[in-house]
Amino acid sequence: MPQRAPRRPRAARYDEIRGWHVGVDGTVRQEDTARRSAVPLLRDGVLRTMLANTALIGLAGALVSTSVSLFLAGPVGASPLMTGLFFSARGVLEIISGLTIGALSDRVLNRRTLLVLCPLLCAVGALSYALVRDYLLLLATGAVLFGLGGAGFAQIFAYNRDYAEAHALDPTLLNSVLRSITSLCWIAGPPLGLLLAGTRGFAALYLCAAGMYAVSGLLCGRLLPPVTREGIRGGATREAVARPTRRLLLLVPAVVLVLGVNSAYQIDIALYVTRGLGLSPGFTGLVIGVAAALEVPVIILAGRYAHRVGTWRLVLCAAVLSALFFAALPLARSPMALLLYQVPNALCTGVLLSLPLSLLQDTLPGRAGTASSLFTASQQTGILLAGATVGTVTQWAGYAEVFHVCAALSAVAALLVAAAWRAAGATTAEAARATGDPAGPSEGRGPAARPGRSPGTVDKPVAQD
Repeated sequence: MPQRAPRRPRAARYDEIRGWHVGVDGTVRQEDTARRSAVPLLRDGVLRTMLANTALIGLAGALVSTSVSLFLAGPVGASPLMTGLFFSARGVLEIISGLTIGALSDRVLNRRTLLVLCPLLCAVGALSYALVRDYLLLLATGAVLFGLGGAGFAQIFAYNRDYAEAHALDPTLLNSVLRSITSLCWIAGPPLGLLLAGTRGFAALYLCAAGMYAVSGLLCGRLLPPVTREGIRGGATREAVARPTRRLLLLVPAVVLVLGVNSAYQIDIALYVTRGLGLSPGFTGLVIGVAAALEVPVIILAGRYAHRVGTWRLVLCAAVLSALFFAALPLARSPMALLLYQVPNALCTGVLLSLPLSLLQDTLPGRAGTASSLFTASQQTGILLAGATVGTVTQWAGYAEVFHVCAALSAVAALLVAAAWRAAGATTAEAARATGDPAGPSEGRGPAARPGRSPGTVDKPVAQD
């Protein structure tokens, strides 16, 4: 007799029933990689360790990054030019080392080694900040160590992807949860760091950050299990680097633009509010705080519903919304209008800070290290692009005109995302024809992948009463 599937309410589109999922069309889908909701995920000890590790890395990074400029200008006595060179050298090193280590990590069967080593390098770098006051020595030790250790942030998301695929979890949801933890750290980290530096000094601040990095490395070494990644070969990685797909060539500059636009907004909004509108610096902090607080639930919800709505669709809509937001932002002249504008700002930023990482990982299947490093390198490149854009535009045009440039760059990013989505659909359709799958393309995630549905899904009719 045919196996009977338990009756479930139709409102629950994909309820888990002992490995079976009931769809609204009356069919039961048996998934080899069944997705789990966010709450049961927190009961997984490995995932709790990953959350704690992300919090430690994020908080330590927020403590260090927001205080280095004051540290260099104060105790070290560096000039503005020397400070800029310090940040540029560290940024370039992070991009180069991140991409190199990311590509190499896909050939290493145990990614946990990098998750231990990179935080320890950052810990030694923070320790040098606490003890050294010579600029050149700091540049040779701190900037280099942080430049190399900064690659560990991408490895967190790469390990997350490997673990999710090995244990039948939703990698997009996990990426969003980890990204939300990082956002929370950047809400609490800067004021805590500046308070600690003002009351206890920079040495105490960097010793605290070094301790966080060291604990992170120890947690990864003791509590994270090695994850076996099938199908990873060095030749495959070299082939991906030598022959990037059209989808990747369109998606990477789009990610650079959306992350760069976000960095430009963070730089310019304080200047626009205080010098352009004449409002208080305290109100600037309120505007930034409201946007950051709204971004966190948006990031989680975007990861939760990406498979139902469509990851490409959400990213494209967010890029279009970003263009409209920046085009209309100069019209906001009152405090209440600026606060209300943070709602669309949080909607587009929350999506664009999290889901492009999953798209890159989907574009490079089996190469989570390379994809995650591409995302962090895009972020660093976007920061460099944002600094140059804000400096040039404000010098010759004004603070409000920066937002017009951001609107144009967001529109270009939306066009690139649309073209990449179309390329992904064409690739998926070709793969579907090659495999004889009549389902056709779906969000560019493969012929058997649909929103809310994992690869390897098999349709089975429900036995009728």
